[in-house]
Amino acid sequence: MTESPMTKSEFLELLQRDLSNEVTHMHFYLFYASNITGLHRHEYKEVFLKEAASEMAHVTQFSDFIIGLGGKSHIKSKEFDTTLTRLSTIIDAAKNMEEEVVENYANRIHQAHQVTDMTLAEKQWVEIFLEGQIEHSRADVDEYKQILAGLCHHS
Repeated sequence: MTESPMTKSEFLELLQRDLSNEVTHMHFYLFYASNITGLHRHEYKEVFLKEAASEMAHVTQFSDFIIGLGGKSHIKSKEFDTTLTRLSTIIDAAKNMEEEVVENYANRIHQAHQVTDMTLAEKQWVEIFLEGQIEHSRADVDEYKQILAGLCHHS
């Protein structure tokens, strides 16, 4: 698969979209921490608040990362589904968000090597930074899969 070369400015725009996803994820977890219902509400509220705090750290890290590469950080949130009521659908939505992040960041690592006006050191930094983000999000995906498997057995 060959990609056409892109400029650093175009690449930074893609990273800006990723930053918007991180902000949206933070809002998702905050929203559902307050709106989760049911028998295990308190436990999942704690899980979602912990995830919201983690996403807030990602937002800050991502903003610093974009600025460090010479871009400008614009912290914007996108809409997300606020109508979910069943724990399994909320957890599944969280899993899907994190899977999308893993895929996006894997693509960004590949795309970074196609940027014509970025230094080798910058490309390496992109790879190192995004690998850390992938590691965290992939661990969340695996955790959510285990939670969903347990929910399916108890339904």
